[in-house]
Amino acid sequence: MVNAKNPKASNAGSQKKPNGNKIKHKGNSGGGAGAKPPFKGFKGGALKGHGKGSFVKSKEDLKKQRAEQFRQRQEARAQKQKELEEQRAKAKAEKEEKVKQYKKKRLERTKALSKRTQRGQPLMKDRMQLLLKQIQEMKKNG
Repeated sequence: MVNAKNPKASNAGSQKKPNGNKIKHKGNSGGGAGAKPPFKGFKGGALKGHGKGSFVKSKEDLKKQRAEQFRQRQEARAQKQKELEEQRAKAKAEKEEKVKQYKKKRLERTKALSKRTQRGQPLMKDRMQLLLKQIQEMKKNG
């Protein structure tokens, strides 16, 4: 026979199917006399008298190990940062010292070259001493 909704359907396939293929179970919501009480053998995920499973232990150990590695990396990073700060401070202090020495040397040279006689002529004594210092420094460094 031909079904009214589907003309190609035959009698063999005309049996009714459940709506949405949903399976109904008896559960605690039914509350009937035949319903099972919930299983109370586990407390907090572990059986009484038994330790944690090896998977849980290994997972916790891995967590602890990663936390330790993270802490060590943080400490190493902080130590490295501290060393860099010290190096920068040291370099800055050295640079400031060099600038200070240069300014002192320049001031000394300027004073020596600016000295004049009463008639406005430069003093050759100070100029000669300055040249002598330069020659002595060249010998030390060269």
